[in-house]
Amino acid sequence: MGLFGLFGGSKSDPADSMPQNDAEKWVLGIYAMWSEYCGGSYKYFGGFEKNRSNASMARGVLNRDWAVTNKQGVIETVDYLIADKNNAGDEEKKAAFNYGCAANIAARGYLGGHLSREEMMAESAKVAKVIRQHYHSWKEFAEQYIEGVGMESGVADQKENFKKIYERISALPDGPYTVDWETPIG
Repeated sequence: MGLFGLFGGSKSDPADSMPQNDAEKWVLGIYAMWSEYCGGSYKYFGGFEKNRSNASMARGVLNRDWAVTNKQGVIETVDYLIADKNNAGDEEKKAAFNYGCAANIAARGYLGGHLSREEMMAESAKVAKVIRQHYHSWKEFAEQYIEGVGMESGVADQKENFKKIYERISALPDGPYTVDWETPIG
């Protein structure tokens, strides 16, 4: 590691930000709509390129919105969201949204430096397993996720926007929703 790497001044490698195989691309699909809604891109883990500025942003969001400040906090929050403890009433809808949040938290944990890429994928694999127990296609998951958006304070009025985002991403020939639903994850 050179002097610049030691002080965080090294350039980011685009490969650190983007999926390198179908399993990683599948994981992006879990939170692709949220990434786009937040001004990021479905192309990147956590919606943004992995660099120093975005790492700081990701740590800030995790801390402010989820009280997550370290690796253990990321893992505990992912586990909480996939345990379905807060999905009472309209469970499939709210659960889909929470599963999206769980995978996004793992990705933001990676983006923010709390998790390695391997740890992010291990956490995301847990989320993917639960998602596949409840939903049987990208379309079914996305429909329930969008309904879940309508149940969340702060974004409840954004369902139509999320529908448009899903339609746009699902029409892309190289988007995450082109990856087979049954692609092995972890």
